[in-house]
Order: sequence, then structure tokens, then C-alpha cells
Amino acid sequence: MPTEKSSGFEELTKLATDFVTAQKGLWDHAAWSEFLSNVRTKGFDVSTEMQSSLGELLEAMKRFYSAAASTESVEKAMRSVVNDSVAFVKKQKGVWGHTEWEEFVKTVRQNTIALSEGTTAYLGSVLESMKVFYGLSPIAVAQKRLRAARHKPSPAPQPAASEVKKEEAEPVTAKPPAQAAPAQAAPAAAKPLPKRVEKRDDLTAIGGIGPALERKLNAAGISSYAQLAALSSDDIEHLEKNIIKFSGRIRRDDWIGQAKALSRSR
Repeated sequence: MPTEKSSGFEELTKLATDFVTAQKGLWDHAAWSEFLSNVRTKGFDVSTEMQSSLGELLEAMKRFYSAAASTESVEKAMRSVVNDSVAFVKKQKGVWGHTEWEEFVKTVRQNTIALSEGTTAYLGSVLESMKVFYGLSPIAVAQKRLRAARHKPSPAPQPAASEVKKEEAEPVTAKPPAQAAPAQAAPAAAKPLPKRVEKRDDLTAIGGIGPALERKLNAAGISSYAQLAALSSDDIEHLEKNIIKFSGRIRRDDWIGQAKALSRSR
């Protein structure tokens, strides 16, 4: 059963790791449905949003497992990496920058395995998926509410009763109408993303893109490898800030390079 101390985050992550290693990185929809059923049986209330995030985490773990399959004792390595990831996400409270990421990679290399460039990209996907999953956990929600309460402005002080009576006794002098503010120029239109195309590619074939991110990209008009391969710096900034909401992920996972390679292979 989930405990108040763990708030479900660690326990669900452990269940996900057990599932990936037991399945050896391969499963079908029936196995996924059975996994969800077991999670609910253990007392976890999995919302639709959390289910989607959990699916993203499993897909990221699957890719990492496959990339590290040649490693001696891959299951042990997988569990060690996940444990390091959980500790890192909790320590950072789901927020970190590039410097913290590099320190995390060093920690994983010291504790577990020598990471290739490709495996490092998949590790980034695991960490980013875990960040989203952590953000949906009760403890993270409580932390967000606490931060919001701290920054909530204090109510304006009410005037004393004597001041109110004084204001009521004084005659009100009519004020001249305020001058209309000059009209401001309309903001510049945002740069459009690469043109929508009819052909749809399987964007989940790109390391770092799971079903949920693919849906977000499709909704933003991106559905092909060619579009991802043609992303400009402005497009990347727009996508990371407004669509996928993962800062630095596109370059770190090399979506553009992977998209170009997939386009050439067809």
C-alpha cells in the first residue's frame, strides 16, 4: 500500500522498474493493462493524467533497458540507475538545470556503468519522464500549493471606522474624465512552426518521444521526421517553452539528428 511518507512516487517508480526488468524491455497492451490493474490493486489511485505519465516513464525505461542490454547484469544496472534518478528528482524537487544534469550523469557513471552517447540520451528521457511523474505526485502538489501560498499577496488593510466616517462627511468633487490611453501596437505574431504535412510518421521511434509527447507535437502541427529535422533554434525554443515544456530536451536527446537519420533510412 502507498504510504504518506513516499507519497506514491518511489513505490510506483519501483513497480515500473520491476515491470520493465521482468518483461526484459518488451511488452504488449495486455501486459500494460495487467500492470495498471496491479498498480490499482495495491491501492494507488491512477488518474488519466498520471496513467499517461506512467506510460511515458515505462517507454523511457524500455529504451534505456534496450540501449544498456549489452551491459553485464543489465537488470542490476537498471535498478541502480532508477534509484539514482529517484534520489536526484527528490533532491531537486523536480527542477534542475544543465549543471545539475551533468553532475547527475557523473554520479550514474560512478555508481553504475560507463554511458555511451546514445545511452546518455535515453537516461535523459528517463529523468525527464520521472520529473513529470513526480510533478503529479501528492507531495509535489502539496509543495506547489505551499509555494503559491507563500507568494500570495497580503490583503490590503481596511481603513479605520473614524476614517470612513470622515470620508463620508466630505463632499466629493467630480474629477475630469481621464484621457484615453494611446492605442498600443499589436504584438508581433509568433514565428510559425514548420508547415503541417498530411503524412504522419511514428515520432515515438525517436528516443525521448513517447506517446504523450507525440500527441502534443501532432497537436502543434508536427507529425513527420522531416518537420523535426527542419526545426530552427526559434522553433526549438517555442516547442520546449510552450508545447512539450521540457527545457533543453530536444538538443540533449538530439531529436533533429535522429529525425534526419530516420528520414534518410526510408
